Amino acid sequence: RNYTLEEEEEEEDSEDDNYVSDSSDDEDKRPPEQFDLSSSTTIMLPPRNYTLVHEDGRLHKRDNFTPMSFGMQRIHNNAAPEPVWVQTQNARWMQGTTEVVVIAHTVPRDQMRAALLDVQLAPRQVHVASRATGQVFLHGELEERIDPRTSTWLTDGTHVTMTLVKANLQIYDAGKKGTAADTHWHRLLTTDQYVERGMVDADYSELPAEHRHKAKMSELERKEKKRQEELANECALCGKDVRFFCDCRSGDKDYEKPLPEGWKDPRLGFCDPIFDGVNYDAGKSAQLQPKPAPQPRPYAGGR
Repeated sequence: RNYTLEEEEEEEDSEDDNYVSDSSDDEDKRPPEQFDLSSSTTIMLPPRNYTLVHEDGRLHKRDNFTPMSFGMQRIHNNAAPEPVWVQTQNARWMQGTTEVVVIAHTVPRDQMRAALLDVQLAPRQVHVASRATGQVFLHGELEERIDPRTSTWLTDGTHVTMTLVKANLQIYDAGKKGTAADTHWHRLLTTDQYVERGMVDADYSELPAEHRHKAKMSELERKEKKRQEELANECALCGKDVRFFCDCRSGDKDYEKPLPEGWKDPRLGFCDPIFDGVNYDAGKSAQLQPKPAPQPRPYAGGR
């Protein structure tokens, strides 16, 4: 018999009819209800405490976000993308290649005067408070270092805006690779929740010319390598890749289908560019024989 969730709960209730709870808070301590998502194709995202908005706080269309495959992120090397602001409980911020613009939207309208505010910018910290009462509107450790000497802040009576200049030291560190060398911030403060990767496009349009040229040349080399591999493994009959999509000679017993890149078998007659010119030593059978047990060292004198 196939039981439904309601029938199972009724049976459990009937078995525990004589049980009396010692606490009135047992219902609040029950684990949350579990849902069976085995037949669903919807990608479940964790709850987030931020929203994507425009500069004036209106909800942005990107807030209704569909994740990209494999956690990918769209980057812009030639021109800045559409501005998207991230609004948290205490701040609204947007970033470019070299700076982060922060709006402290929790500051009351009657406090938005420079003489009434205490704003402090440090290499890894930002602080906004009231001079009179000491009430803190924004405080925390920044995700990455900034240059406080060139960073500025201002108020026009309606907003308190800070322009934080990124230090971007990671792009000059040769030891950092991949995401460690990324100038894109995934959160403003270290206490904030990470922005889901791909929700906000990365802007690299203002990187130094040598970095943009290096990235462009790497991309061209990758595309050329891929093109050469596709040409070397193109079927002369159907034009498809013989490693994956071609079935023209699937019935030929004398034909062995080439393996994808990463496998090596010289009998297949194809060239792997990664291991081209590398000679492998298969060893000898004598290496598989057990080695004799080590002999004790002779007595060298002394106690």
